[in-house]
Amino acid sequence: MKVIKDEELLVTELQLTNFRPKNNLTSTNYPGIAFDCGCGERHTVNDPTLRIISIALPVKFLFECRNKHITFVHMKGFFKIKANCLWTCEGKLYYKTIKDLESNE
Repeated sequence: MKVIKDEELLVTELQLTNFRPKNNLTSTNYPGIAFDCGCGERHTVNDPTLRIISIALPVKFLFECRNKHITFVHMKGFFKIKANCLWTCEGKLYYKTIKDLESNE
């Protein structure tokens, strides 16, 4: 898992991915599948306390956990599904970066 602590690196990661607004793709389709979060805890993908911020294809979720960490998770596999954490950052860094990007547009 890549831990992002720099706004420039986060911008690069965000630009590499074609994020989309949430839609009917939900994490409830993956009961019991867990991932290691940047907050240090292990969360199940269908945990109701996780907030889906955005999605990307194929089957990637940008989650915010109750501990205010943002984690980008890729669901892999067909018969044996696994959640792979691609990167994580603190929520404070994520929201500051998003605000800065929006103000520059």
